[in-house]
Formats: sequence, C-alpha cells, structure tokens
Amino acid sequence: MSVNQSQKAYRHIRKKLLDGSVPPGSRLSYGTIGKEIGISATPVREAVGQLASEGFVELVPQLGAVVRELTREEAIELYELREAMESYAAARAAERISDRLLSELRSNLATSEELVEQVRKSGKKTASTAIAKKFHELDLSFHMTIIEASRNRRMLKVVGDSHILTRIFQADRHEFELSILDITQAEHVHIADAIASRDSEAASAAMQRHIRNSLDLTLTEADADISDRWWAD
Repeated sequence: MSVNQSQKAYRHIRKKLLDGSVPPGSRLSYGTIGKEIGISATPVREAVGQLASEGFVELVPQLGAVVRELTREEAIELYELREAMESYAAARAAERISDRLLSELRSNLATSEELVEQVRKSGKKTASTAIAKKFHELDLSFHMTIIEASRNRRMLKVVGDSHILTRIFQADRHEFELSILDITQAEHVHIADAIASRDSEAASAAMQRHIRNSLDLTLTEADADISDRWWAD
C-alpha cells in the first residue's frame, strides 16, 4: 500500500511541476501535499526523495524539499536533448504511427485550435489562466503522442522528464500570448501534416524548427526577466 501511495504522490507532484503550480524555489510541504490527495506525509516524503534523485527538487537543510531553479545553460542543454530525441521520434512516427494515434493528434489539434479561437474572440492578447493551463496540457499531450507513435518506450520517460524540467525553467516567465499560441498551433499542424503524409524528413525538420523556436522564446523571456529584476534592484 505504501508503494502505491508513494507513486500516487509522485504522479501528483509531477503533475504540479508540469502545470507550473509549484514554480522554482517553492517549498514542498509533505503534509499539505498529503492532504491534497488523502494520504499521510510518509509516502509523500518517499515520492519527494525519488523526485530529488531525478533532479526535479533539492533537499535543503532547515527548509526541506524545494523545487529546483535551473540555470540558463541547463535549459539550453535540455532543449538540445529534446531537439535530438523528438526530431528522431517525429521521423519514426511518420513511418510507424497507427490510425488511432494519428486520430489523437488530429483531435488534439482541433481542441487546441478551439482554445486559440476563444482567446482571439475575447479581444485579449493573453490567454486566461484556465485556457493557458488547458493549452499547455494539450501541448504536452501532442509531444508525448508522437513519442508513443515512434514506438520507442524508453524515450517516453526521458522526454517526459525533459518537459518537466523545461516547464520548471519557464514557470512565472512564459505567458500564453495569442501570438505565441498561433505560432505553436501552426507549428504543431506542420508536424502533424508531415507525419500524416508519412514524410519522415519533413516531420523531423518541422519538429526541429518547433523546438528551436521554443528555446529562443524561452531564453528571450528569461533574459527579459533577469533585466526586469536588475532594474527593480
């Protein structure tokens, strides 16, 4: 039972890291997290220990578990890893994707397009918190579906971890502006179209452009954040 509960806590905390609800530097309270999912603090502590071994949190004396703060260099390395693995996965997906997973990609794109349209019709330049959260979940699902379609199960965990770490680096910086949503949606469509056409080279190139553009955006926002904090000081 303890193992099941610790895994339940592990999945819960991973989800919180992915949706940005626990930004870098946040302290993870074992008791609070346990109450959120109806378990004791002990299995939460075990889950946090696993997350610490994977590099998502740090165990700090007197403070406990704290969400890691990634450096600019670490973010670049993560995106380089994603570029290499996901470009390869997109190429393999173009060769191996099943009708079911291709349908999931199309459904994903249709739903994310609806969210973009909601923002556009609202007359605002930035998505609401609720829409931003849904769009981010769809974004992650889109990428992980392609990994699944590549039929390389070992990549699922590695790429999933990379997405969590890049999300941690983006937390409190990345805003879902309409222009960014439009670009992301268009790039996802290009990737999906290449996969549907069984064009492995085009799929790989489209994924590579997408991840490089994501890195450029992330670094631009990080540099702006550093500049803002410098002026504030």
